[in-house]
Amino acid sequence: MLILILPISLHAQSGFLPVEIDEEENRLLMTIPAERMGQDFLYMNTLATGLGQTSPLMDRGQVGMEAVVRLERRGSRVLMIRDNWSVRAPGSDEAGQRAAAESFPTSVIASFPIESEDGGSTVVDASSFFFSDVFGVGNRFQGTMNVDRNRSWIHADYTGSYPLNTEVRSVLTYSHSSPPGSLNQAAPDGNAATFQQHHSLVALPDEAGFRPRAFDHRAGVFSTAFLDFAQGIDGNYRDRYTNRWRLIPSDPDAYLRGELVEPVEPIVFYMDPGIPEPYYTAFVEGGMWWNEIFEAAGFRNAFEVRDLPEGVDPLDARYNIIYWVHRRGPGPSVGPSFRDPRTGEIMKTVVRMDSHRSQVDYNIWAGLLPAAGPGGLNVDAEEFTMARRRQHTAHEIGHTIGIAHNFISASQDRASVMDYPAPLISLDAQGNLDLSRAYRDEGGAWDSLAVRYAYSWFPDEASEAEGLARIIDDALADGLRFITGGHAGAAGSIPAATQWVEGTTMFEAVERTSAVRALLVDRFNEEAIQPGEPMSMLNMRFAHVYLHHRYALEGLVKYVGGMDFTYAMRGDGQTPAQTLPADEQRRALEMALDALEPEQLAIPDRINDLIPPVPYGSDGSENWIGTPAGTAFDPITLAGGLATEVIGNLMHRQRLARLSIFHARDAGNPSVHEVLERIVERTWVGDGPLDRAVQRVVLDQLLDRAGDSQATPEVRAAAAHHVGELSDRISSLVSASANRSPEQRAHLAMAQRDLEHFFAGRDDPESRPRFPVIPLPWP
Repeated sequence: MLILILPISLHAQSGFLPVEIDEEENRLLMTIPAERMGQDFLYMNTLATGLGQTSPLMDRGQVGMEAVVRLERRGSRVLMIRDNWSVRAPGSDEAGQRAAAESFPTSVIASFPIESEDGGSTVVDASSFFFSDVFGVGNRFQGTMNVDRNRSWIHADYTGSYPLNTEVRSVLTYSHSSPPGSLNQAAPDGNAATFQQHHSLVALPDEAGFRPRAFDHRAGVFSTAFLDFAQGIDGNYRDRYTNRWRLIPSDPDAYLRGELVEPVEPIVFYMDPGIPEPYYTAFVEGGMWWNEIFEAAGFRNAFEVRDLPEGVDPLDARYNIIYWVHRRGPGPSVGPSFRDPRTGEIMKTVVRMDSHRSQVDYNIWAGLLPAAGPGGLNVDAEEFTMARRRQHTAHEIGHTIGIAHNFISASQDRASVMDYPAPLISLDAQGNLDLSRAYRDEGGAWDSLAVRYAYSWFPDEASEAEGLARIIDDALADGLRFITGGHAGAAGSIPAATQWVEGTTMFEAVERTSAVRALLVDRFNEEAIQPGEPMSMLNMRFAHVYLHHRYALEGLVKYVGGMDFTYAMRGDGQTPAQTLPADEQRRALEMALDALEPEQLAIPDRINDLIPPVPYGSDGSENWIGTPAGTAFDPITLAGGLATEVIGNLMHRQRLARLSIFHARDAGNPSVHEVLERIVERTWVGDGPLDRAVQRVVLDQLLDRAGDSQATPEVRAAAAHHVGELSDRISSLVSASANRSPEQRAHLAMAQRDLEHFFAGRDDPESRPRFPVIPLPWP
């Protein structure tokens, strides 16, 4: 039996690539009209149903490959060929373009046997391709995982052909020889896990209506990269186009006069009807921030968020969707897009908003309750969490319109929704918690700048080049900065370029978060959970309290061996790189070590006694602070984990290498020796449990760097020298340890043994005791 899947009122030949399902033979037949044969089109693949886990990450709506493909007849078969758009020679003649293309392979990604021909159209059996694991589900699991064709089919409800696109939904059952735990945990039967994959075959847009835009490293936008072999000897054969939607003014003359003009076609996103309130409203409100931001590029009503029409498949290529995604635990929300690889034009997006994030934010809010005082918190739970979700939605949508992370914007009056924001919690003049500015409720100056660069319209190439240069000049004149990616990581050198922080400087951020943390720890009690809830839930509430200053400390450490830099271009007036002042480096070192003093790390016994293990019937997912003591909450291990972060960041090989370089250039800068010596002097003094925890961390980190094959010779030499100095110090402590506690003597003896192993060349870093770092979910 053949079921023709077509929209109402359309005939078979009106579809882009009409498809039919042969249910008896479990096949998909596709008709290729004569005018489609040999014509390029866009293929997009999406995982329609998810795994519900964060590792491996496989969500409903997770986008897969995109490719420009074409169908070519070869004998009794039709091949689907993917050309290599990462290689081109756009400025060359035909021979030059051919040389570039033939220097790299293409890919034949499918072969369809011809079933019949009629009136110039060719009917093929496309089953083998649509029943294959295009998304790569099997590659995400170890072992042998194969699609079982007998337990797979084409889903008729989501398969159809339309004037400019064809949609196919494959339901694929995978058999696994030895399913891993993540698959067994997620599926009813890990030996037979069924996933749906969605395929979109889409007509390419007319290139004549879209001018690829030059990429600029300073603009903060995503790009499509390719090798350009038409470049001359002064090039590097690398080029990029800015990723952006097609946005054209409906009245170009009015636009050029500086009037706000509606676009010919706005950018429209649709809401997953499965999103409940209050999230639904928050997502719409956050998404609509972009409508106002687009006015900076001269457009009115350029961005819309609409309800999804009833009966529409959200994965249909004609609809951009804000999707609701569930997993077993907290994980990321994601804003990817499909692009036209030829030009960088964005074609389709599926924003995946995770459902756990608000529960994480609620845990932060609930941890504040004991310190609220009789008047309560000045922002309630729903407003606190939804303020974050509005910002969160704007952030993920920002990615889908082509904007990259900007991890320095929090220090510039929250200049962008594309940063990772921590809730700005402070103490008011009376010493009470103030949440009134927890999250910004609109876009910032950087967002407007990035949109201006990507979406301002220009009538020709000359005016575009001039206009884009002027936009960048405006950003530099206004002092707007952009730092992204790994440059904002824990090993980075710009303090303000740190994720999950708020504040103009990290000195201010640490002072504020430390003051708030002290109040939260001092007042923490069972009011952080609701009556009738398990007391073990205090574990995850206290985790955020204890680590309230964690990310600010990470930023603070970056002053040490710190270097500010910009993505400077010759002639733009920016300072390419500048070592941070020596006094700031030394101040930051002392502040970071202050945070490791026993009185700062200590947890009141009353809190330790409040937190039991998770009760019967719980899977332990709310137990964020682990313990090696089984049933007992372990404050020493928690403190040791924080010390591991701080000392580990201070002694990161890259940071120590910068210290070495900067001191060699200017003896007034702190040296590796000064920093390591100061760390030891500040930490190897006390003999209490928390002192010992920090001392153990310092010793391990020193030994790690002294034996680090990836560290520079000067860093290793300095670390080895201070290992020797610490060995002498420990020997002196051992000699005077007769009256010390058995715990302190044992601590010193183990340290001596580890040092002896190092000097004998038998050091085994894996066997040395370590404190685990608490992996809190993203706020």
